[in-house]
Amino acid sequence: MIGDPNWLYSTIAQSSAAIVAIVGGFITATVLMLMAEKRSLTNQRTDKESRLSALKFEEKEAFETYETMKVDQFFDAITNDLKNEDELPPLEVLMQRYPKWNLDHEILKREYEKLSKQRLEARHFIEQHSDKIDPTKFVLFEEWVKENELDISSYDDELLEEEYYRFRTREEKILEEEKRKVEEERRKAAPPYLQGILELQERFRAPILNFITPLSPQLTQHKLYGLTKEDRRLEDAERRLSTLRHEIFLLETEVAHLDSRLSTFSYPPNLRWGVAVLGYLAVFSIFLPVLLIYNQLYTNIARIVAMAAFYIGIIALFTYVVFLITTLRRPPNAAG
Repeated sequence: MIGDPNWLYSTIAQSSAAIVAIVGGFITATVLMLMAEKRSLTNQRTDKESRLSALKFEEKEAFETYETMKVDQFFDAITNDLKNEDELPPLEVLMQRYPKWNLDHEILKREYEKLSKQRLEARHFIEQHSDKIDPTKFVLFEEWVKENELDISSYDDELLEEEYYRFRTREEKILEEEKRKVEEERRKAAPPYLQGILELQERFRAPILNFITPLSPQLTQHKLYGLTKEDRRLEDAERRLSTLRHEIFLLETEVAHLDSRLSTFSYPPNLRWGVAVLGYLAVFSIFLPVLLIYNQLYTNIARIVAMAAFYIGIIALFTYVVFLITTLRRPPNAAG
């Protein structure tokens, strides 16, 4: 026999091996890339969900602080009226008297249940002497009374002490929020190369101060006639609450977008058919020719079987590629 009798089997095996390597490598790389993309989307969603939970907790606390400040302002405004009452009126009667105040009913009910005429007088006393309370320096109630030579003989000592510490706690929270605002302004004014570090320290907080939804009609009136110290603090609490709500809205939108992407995420269609075609080529166009060479089967039937298996594999592979391209080019909303 002239020439190498193995050339046909060798050519089929080498050609098939090259095709399987190229196409198989492409499919593997595509699948790995898509898996990495899906993992990235999942991680982004997890991070945003964690941030969203933290923001909702902050929003709840900010709402509590803001509404409590509004209730305190309401009680301060009607102190003289309540002091003239023999007994504190029911809450429903009180709200009928002052219908213009837009207050959270649960917080108002909670604070009103704590209120009594003696507590009201004690609270009013502390508010009158609030300029003598320094929230940056902790002072015991007894020491504060002695230092400022205050006459508390006509008040209930326990209630007065409770109101003193309640006022201090509220002022400390407000002071902490003012410090946070200063830190935020410092971060924004810092050079670009430092902003990233400061931003990490602030847990990626980026307040959007321009998105403010008025929450109380009283504040709008105060803006026209000038703000007192308490009004400014209430407005800061309102701005903080609005900022948190806007951040929550943006994060919820981003989470919904990620959910949409994850729900529509898919791998290349009919991927199993592609793997089946490559498996066919590997078995009938690589292993079979090698087996024929090993057994030195150079008969016409063996050659015909090897050639037919190779042609079928090539036709199947190109059919799959064409079908895959056609499917991927089809619009997502197309039927079928």
